[in-house]
Amino acid sequence: MAVSLKTIPEIQKVYKRRVRRQVPVIPDEIVFEILVRLPVKAIIRFKSVNKTWHAIISHPCFIGSHLQQSAKNQERKPSFLITPHILDKVIDSEAWPTTFSNYIPFYSWQEGQDNACLVHSTTFRGEFGSVHNMVHCDGLVVLLTNTKVFVFNPAIHDVLKLRNGQKDEWQFPTVGLGFDPRTSKYKVARFFYRSINFSTRTYSVGMEIFTIGGDDNSWRSVAEDPPLPIEPGTVTHFKGSLYLLVWDELVERCPQGVLRFSLEDETFSFICHPQLQSCKGERLNFIELGGELCLAQCLDGKQVIWMLHSVDGHEWIQHRVIILPKPELYKTLSVLPRDVLLIRSGNCLYHYADARRDAREVGRLDQLRYKNPRVGSFDYVGLDTFIFDMFSYTESLHPVTKQGKQRIYKDGNEALDG
Repeated sequence: MAVSLKTIPEIQKVYKRRVRRQVPVIPDEIVFEILVRLPVKAIIRFKSVNKTWHAIISHPCFIGSHLQQSAKNQERKPSFLITPHILDKVIDSEAWPTTFSNYIPFYSWQEGQDNACLVHSTTFRGEFGSVHNMVHCDGLVVLLTNTKVFVFNPAIHDVLKLRNGQKDEWQFPTVGLGFDPRTSKYKVARFFYRSINFSTRTYSVGMEIFTIGGDDNSWRSVAEDPPLPIEPGTVTHFKGSLYLLVWDELVERCPQGVLRFSLEDETFSFICHPQLQSCKGERLNFIELGGELCLAQCLDGKQVIWMLHSVDGHEWIQHRVIILPKPELYKTLSVLPRDVLLIRSGNCLYHYADARRDAREVGRLDQLRYKNPRVGSFDYVGLDTFIFDMFSYTESLHPVTKQGKQRIYKDGNEALDG
């Protein structure tokens, strides 16, 4: 028998009521355990399911638990974030280019893949001319430019532009990013030189802190200046502290050690490394391998990796010696499954296995295909990239802005609100 049109809405209402009664309510604890194991992209979508799920996903406890789960996934199957930097034009007379593109993309890549997939991009529209090395911590990324400092969380498409800090007399500024376990907040540390003179080895170095999500939306100076000159470049975060190399060109005698800055009490301490016979002319950099802080010493034809035996002590143990194929600057990026190291030199990526004791080229950053799912094609086709930023990447839900002040341009790229 045909049903009259007037009764159809009534039948639908009865059916919906019955469905609601039959569907059991999932306890919040179960929802928590399910969501915390999902990738960020899926979790963001689930925020709109209902108010309860939105509250769970936005809670600091959930954000912290999800980060721990992401870190475990990273250990099992490492992922990397790659940012190609291109020049709008080339000026031959420049020591360091001032014509960098203001388009900043982030691509996710896993070892063995031919494609890197776009995660997030931002167009800054003439905000800067030069870029310097990026630093990262727990899924957050800091981009240092000649005009501003920017903080990203690429996974949730969140971008923060920091206010201007104090004037720096050195042309290549240095920043660090780390987590303060006491306040559970992330801090950006900026080192600057009020004055610097290499001929007399005199200098005045300072440091200022920006707390992400803090009450004061500005930089503040630390109580005491760094006790030694800070070498420009990348600052490494490890377990609540920033580790810094001493700039030996500004000291009479190179100290046998490195500086550590505690983000909790904001004080400096000196960590000795007596095993290193000399630091003059050697290239040192900090790396984290297997959850341990290491110091890589680049020598001709090999890289010696020292592991800090105790965070509170001064004992470094020789972890391994890597035989390198060429006398170039190499950087160890990560430990892959089966105890294989992923090493980078320029645009080349190498595998190093202790069993073989040799480095084998496995790919090139300038030969990867950078896929843009928004337009269904590949980026950087036919373009020359000046430099690549690349680092191990753990997804995070931690916001860097309070309200996510971004807007979308018609071309699909994201940009900051003015």
